[in-house]
Amino acid sequence: MADELETELRRVIAAWFPRSVDREQGGFLCDFDYRWKPSGLQPKMLEYQARQTLAAARSAAHSSDLAPLRTIATHGFRYLRDVMWDRSLGGWFRLLDRNGTPQERATKHGHGSSYAISAFVAYYELTGDPEGLELAKLAFSWLEKHAHDDQHGGYFVFYRQDGTPILSSDQGLAPGQNRDAIGTPIGFKDANTTSDLLRCFSDLYRVWPDALVRTRLEEMLCVVRDRLVVAPGVMHMYSHPDWTPLPDFVRYGQVLRSANFLMAASEALFVELDQVTERVARSMIDMMLQFAWDPDKGGFHLAGSSFGPTKIENTLVFVKDKCWWVQAEGMKALLAMARLHPYDAAEYTTHFLRLWEYVKKYVIDAKRGGWFAAGLDTNPDGAKRPKATTWKDCSHEVEALLDCLLLLDSLEWPTKYMI
Repeated sequence: MADELETELRRVIAAWFPRSVDREQGGFLCDFDYRWKPSGLQPKMLEYQARQTLAAARSAAHSSDLAPLRTIATHGFRYLRDVMWDRSLGGWFRLLDRNGTPQERATKHGHGSSYAISAFVAYYELTGDPEGLELAKLAFSWLEKHAHDDQHGGYFVFYRQDGTPILSSDQGLAPGQNRDAIGTPIGFKDANTTSDLLRCFSDLYRVWPDALVRTRLEEMLCVVRDRLVVAPGVMHMYSHPDWTPLPDFVRYGQVLRSANFLMAASEALFVELDQVTERVARSMIDMMLQFAWDPDKGGFHLAGSSFGPTKIENTLVFVKDKCWWVQAEGMKALLAMARLHPYDAAEYTTHFLRLWEYVKKYVIDAKRGGWFAAGLDTNPDGAKRPKATTWKDCSHEVEALLDCLLLLDSLEWPTKYMI
């Protein structure tokens, strides 16, 4: 299993690097068709630039034979530092054109900011360059000053260039626009940004055990675990500023991803996973195995109600797609549960092995390298979809493979799984 994961890690890296490096304008190219040919306008979105940098830095630190990625991680770090960071007002622009001109009225967002902080931490851990850590600290301070909700806790997610939170649709980018760039209703908080901030604070606290960072990490852990997740393990996607939940569709991959981040945050705070967080994370994963898992072919479906496929009158409300990033999050979540409960009747190990077989059969592009945007069993046209877009970088699969390799080293396998 470890050999297979290592081999696929190198295949993914070879598909993306150095191909995605923009040697003309800096940062990374984000538009490639299914044959890996560059196409499109190649905008520079913060999430994509940060996640490519993060993937390169973590991979370079993983093995000496991947050390050449250090140069690529440095290339990404410099673009985030020199071009995407607002030198006059602080904070990162959410979107630039390829030439570096701010788009979307120079607005900023907590979602991309969280990935940039994690990328700077990964760069610092790889290189020891103190500037990486100092800029991560500066970014945290900017969010603390402009985005922290001192009344209800957590963070506002969408900001003007000067950092002022955008809290109503009439302050949006265009008349009648009621959602921000990642789909969050304007003025509300969301599980996506909140969970990603939880993750980046975990990363930052690991290298900088500052008292305020710890306070915010504990605060965000409690928000995600105790406010957004409710029994029997389902998760609210959106909430009012005071964390009153807003009814909405459930993205199953977000539940898996948040479960991973809850466990990482608990371990960052307490060294070992605390019992309350472990119980909540386990309930989230169990619910996804019950309602999002495909028992026939394996893999996790994308979205639906909290309790799986639901009919409204005669219409089935369920998104069957098995997006690549959801499978990556599922791999980490299942293997983490297998480490904690190797003999449990839920058989997390069996599900992990089935999921990996599913990924190999339906998600990995064995011919051209990289992963399809969605499993070919639910999306037969996936083989012709773009290999890269602003929202499809390589970080999900790279981090999943790296984290699963780390988890495999710590597992005590039940005899029935030994080969």
